Amino acid sequence: MTTGNARLVRPRAWARDEDPRRLWPALARPARRYQPARGADVLGERVLGTLARRRSLRDDRERAARVCEASDGLRTMSDRALNERIEHVHEEFVTSSAGAMDGAYAVMREVIRRELGLSLHVEQVMGAIAMGEGFAVEMATGEGKTLTAILPAALRGFAGRGVHVLTVNDYLARRDARTTMPAYLRLGLSVGFVVEGMKPVERRAAYNRAVTYASDKQVIFDHLRDRLSKPLTNSLSGVLLDEISGAVHDASERGGTREEADTTRRDWARVVVQRDLYAAIVDEADSVLIDEAVTPAIIGLDRPGDAGDAARFALADAIGREMRLGEHFRVDLRRREVVFTREGRSWLAHRAGVLPAFWRGPLRSEELVRQSLIAHHLHVSGDDYIVRSGKVEIVDRETGRVLEGRQWQLGLHQAIEAKEGVEVTPDRGTVARTSYAGFFRRYRHLAGMSGTLWEVRGELWSSYGMRVCRVPTHRPVARVRHADRVFGTESAKFEAIAGEVARLHDARRPVLVGTRSVEASERLGTLLRDRGIQAMILNANREEEEAEIVSRAGHAGGVTVATNMAGRGTDILLDDASRAGGGLVVIASERHAEARVDRQLFGRSGRQGDPGEAVAMVSFEDQLIARYGLGPLAWLARRVPMLRRLLWWQAQRTAGRRSAMSRRETTKADAWLDLAMHHEFR
Repeated sequence: MTTGNARLVRPRAWARDEDPRRLWPALARPARRYQPARGADVLGERVLGTLARRRSLRDDRERAARVCEASDGLRTMSDRALNERIEHVHEEFVTSSAGAMDGAYAVMREVIRRELGLSLHVEQVMGAIAMGEGFAVEMATGEGKTLTAILPAALRGFAGRGVHVLTVNDYLARRDARTTMPAYLRLGLSVGFVVEGMKPVERRAAYNRAVTYASDKQVIFDHLRDRLSKPLTNSLSGVLLDEISGAVHDASERGGTREEADTTRRDWARVVVQRDLYAAIVDEADSVLIDEAVTPAIIGLDRPGDAGDAARFALADAIGREMRLGEHFRVDLRRREVVFTREGRSWLAHRAGVLPAFWRGPLRSEELVRQSLIAHHLHVSGDDYIVRSGKVEIVDRETGRVLEGRQWQLGLHQAIEAKEGVEVTPDRGTVARTSYAGFFRRYRHLAGMSGTLWEVRGELWSSYGMRVCRVPTHRPVARVRHADRVFGTESAKFEAIAGEVARLHDARRPVLVGTRSVEASERLGTLLRDRGIQAMILNANREEEEAEIVSRAGHAGGVTVATNMAGRGTDILLDDASRAGGGLVVIASERHAEARVDRQLFGRSGRQGDPGEAVAMVSFEDQLIARYGLGPLAWLARRVPMLRRLLWWQAQRTAGRRSAMSRRETTKADAWLDLAMHHEFR
């Protein structure tokens, strides 16, 4: 552990809070102009991706073993000698990085052992080597990705340009920064983290550290806010002339207000918080780069609404409630759209007279009432959103977490507020936007890690140019994967799950039940309470509490019901009684739209060679089948059990393709905007 001589390494200039290179934001690397492949280029892109992913697992293992052997040779080295070796790898990497990676990793591994009391195994070093070369690395749950990321992050940190280690939420960013800090400090690198509630000056200081931990949302929205603050210039010469001439101080010298200075955007160097987007390592890369990429990141400002907004949406809601499904309109669950019939249009034309004059025309009245019908028939409370403290808050369908501060656009959010009888908020106008792909392509060096990446390897290559490799587990997986249990109705399924949980609870087996929605988790919690079982229910955005509860889900007799992604990034550790009893049992209450998320959930059991079991208990009424299942195949599968596996495979494949299509459309729109804009804000 740390001794009195442990931190003799002098911090570099880039490790200090105040970075002297204040013009770095103007030098930030612009996003590469990108056009999605079309036609025959798609096939060529796939071939290139396949070739780029080729790695020799044997060569990687031998190389990692040599790094570990060299690191073990440093164990007898004194602290002073190790500090000198750290200084040496600093200089060696900066002057000639080509052959310096393995030697640096050996030193870092020994530093981690001394400072954190943990020794990286060969498989972790394999993952670090791949990330250092720009790969997205698939490592199973519990394999130690947090420690693995120290090696490539520190390596890039030696360059002095700043490294972002991105996680899925603020709690993990703060936790990981504090956990890994002793190792970075010993290596002469400073560490910071960015979380919600920090002031701009605190954010700037954190970004000026050698390594900065943050959630993806914090970094992306800081980037957008910085773009709004930067000058409307497209050349470095213009920025330098402003600096030399003192133009950035003109507003204050004239006695102008801060608002005037912000309007001219000449004080941008003191407003922006980020510097160059040099390098990033993305934890849970499939969640951040794929799942989150469906929706672009947008900064919006409330539009001034008139006093009649609330009344307009209330009237539309009343009209929508009067319309009859099948006669006046049809609902397409698969395409998630509402279509008026001829009779419905005629009926609405007569009824629209109660609307404000501007909204009485056929096009405007139909659009207004259509949003109300969509709110009633396609958005379900407890599934798509919750009402909390008198506000409608969107729930992420993929994770079951609340998306703080998000709003649906084009009046849908206001239509749902009218449906729920809460205050109707003003609509928002977009002032800055970027797609996830557009943002992450700005990094000069990009790598990632997750437990489930292989299924999206093609998309990561086509969208980000990232190659995916799989790292074997340190110990053989002992988890038993049972065949899916299929039920005719959703009610029968939930009753069976409750009965199975009760049986396992009596046997003192720990159980984790994954649900798709808030409503499903509450429903199951009620069934368990009726059986005298007090389960922990996790279905909201309580990051720190969530991680703590999930970490204790492996205790004997414990029952945890959580949305499918709850506690992601947190290991579930078994106590001795649980391990002796057969380990954690994971029950999926519904198949997810993406098969890799099922695999992520099942991977919570059987970590690091622990025993465990996993099973999915599903029904023909599940949303996956209702929305994506092929009707004739579902009819046959009810009667021919052998076809049930095919039905769920078909539904997941269809859902995955539609999600990928949505992400491609977002990327195309971003590429079009990039080409259409005369000025590019960097």
